[in-house]
Amino acid sequence: MSDPPILPLPIGLAASAGVFIVLVLTLRQMRGRAATFVISAIWLRFLMSAFHTYTYDPLFAGLSGNALGSIAVTVAGILLLAPRYWALKVLLPVYGLISLVIFSAVLNGAPASALNTVVKYLYFAVILIATYQALLENAPQRFTAGLLGAFAPLAVFQALSLALGVVKMSESDGSASYIGGYFHEASFSIALLAGFFVLSLQRRWPLGVKLLALVIAAVAIYLANYRTSILALAALAPYALLGDMARSFVPRQRALVTALACILSFAVVAALAGSMAERFGDIAAFTQSPERYIKPPEEFTREDMGLMSARAYIWSTYFYGWLEAAPVQQLFGHGPDSWEDVMPVYPHNTLLAALFELGVFGVGAMLVFWITMLSVALGIAASDKWHFILGHAAFFILNMATMALWQIEGIIFYALICGFSLHALNKQRVGPRVAAQAI
Repeated sequence: MSDPPILPLPIGLAASAGVFIVLVLTLRQMRGRAATFVISAIWLRFLMSAFHTYTYDPLFAGLSGNALGSIAVTVAGILLLAPRYWALKVLLPVYGLISLVIFSAVLNGAPASALNTVVKYLYFAVILIATYQALLENAPQRFTAGLLGAFAPLAVFQALSLALGVVKMSESDGSASYIGGYFHEASFSIALLAGFFVLSLQRRWPLGVKLLALVIAAVAIYLANYRTSILALAALAPYALLGDMARSFVPRQRALVTALACILSFAVVAALAGSMAERFGDIAAFTQSPERYIKPPEEFTREDMGLMSARAYIWSTYFYGWLEAAPVQQLFGHGPDSWEDVMPVYPHNTLLAALFELGVFGVGAMLVFWITMLSVALGIAASDKWHFILGHAAFFILNMATMALWQIEGIIFYALICGFSLHALNKQRVGPRVAAQAI
C-alpha cells in the first residue's frame, strides 16, 4: 500500500513558514521556559507529522525523524524543566509502568525493546510537567490562548487539504478523510481532539466567538473521519459547548438551560452519526451481541472478521495469544512492542496491548495510572471538574478502539488533560497564588 498523499511540497513549506510565524508571535506572549518548551514541542510534532513521506523514514540508527524528534523533546524536557516537579506524586504510576516495561523486556531477553515505550512514558511526563509548570508561571487563560498556537499546523494543513482536494481514502470502506497530509486519520483526529479540549478551557474569548471556534473544531474532527474520535468527541462536545453558556444564566435557570442544550447537542451528534450510519452500523451490531465475538480467532467467519475494521478479530488474536502463553508471560507479558514480531497489526485496544506485552501486572499498572489521573479531576471544584472528567472519558473511549497511548498525539492529549487537572486541583487547595509544590 502506498503512503497517503501529502500537500505539494512548495505549498507545504509555505504553510510551514506561516505557522512558524504564528509560533514566534505566540511565544512572545509567554513567560518562563516551560510554556515556551511545551508549545514548541507540540507544534513541532504536529508539523513534522504533516511531512510523513520524509519524517517516517529511518534517519539514524534505524530511527525515523519523528522518533528522533520525540527523543530530543524528552531529553530537552528533562534538562529544561524544574527538577522538583519530577517528584509529583501523580507521576508514581508512570514510574511504575516504566519499571514494569524494563523488567518485562529483560525477562523476555530483549532489553533494548524497552526503549521505545520508556521514551513514550517519559514524553508524557515531560509534557505534563511542562504544562503544569507553565500554568504556574503564566495566567491560565493567557497560557491556554498561547497553547492554541501549537495547533495552528493542524488547522492550516487541513484547510489546505480541503482546498486542494488532498484526501486520504480509508483502507476499509473507501470513505474520505481530510487530514492535512498526515499518515493516518487516527493520529490527526486525536490531535484535533486535544485542540478541542484546550479550546473548551478558554474563557477569555466572547461566548459567541468561542462557540463558533468549538463548532469549527468539531467539524474538523468530523472531516478527519475517524469513528473512534467522533465517539470521543460525543463525550467532550456537549459540556464544552454548553458549560459556558449555562454559566451566563442565573443559578436557578442553569439546570434547565443545560438540560435543554444537552438535548439539542445530542440531537446534533445523532444527526452526524446518522450521516455516517453505514460506518457506525457495525459498532451497533457489536454492542448488541458482544458475546458472539468472544471466541478463538480461528472460529471467526469472514463476516465476523469484517466487523469494525476487523477489531473484534484483532482483539481475539491478542487475548488468546496471552491466554495460551506460559504462566510467566501471563503475569509479565511477552515484552514491550513484542506484537510487532508475531501479529500483523497493532492491538487497537490499550488494555489488551498491556495484557499481551506486560501481562496481568501490566493491566493492573495501566488501570492504576488512569485511576490516579482521574482522581485528580474528581477532586476539582464542581464548577470546573466536568471539563477534565469528560476529557478523561473521551481519552478512555479512544483507548478502547485504538491506542491513544501508543501515539505521540494521544500522549500529548492525555498529558494536557492531566497537567491542566493537576493545576486546577492545586490552585483550589492553596488559593490563587499557587504554590509550586508537589501534591
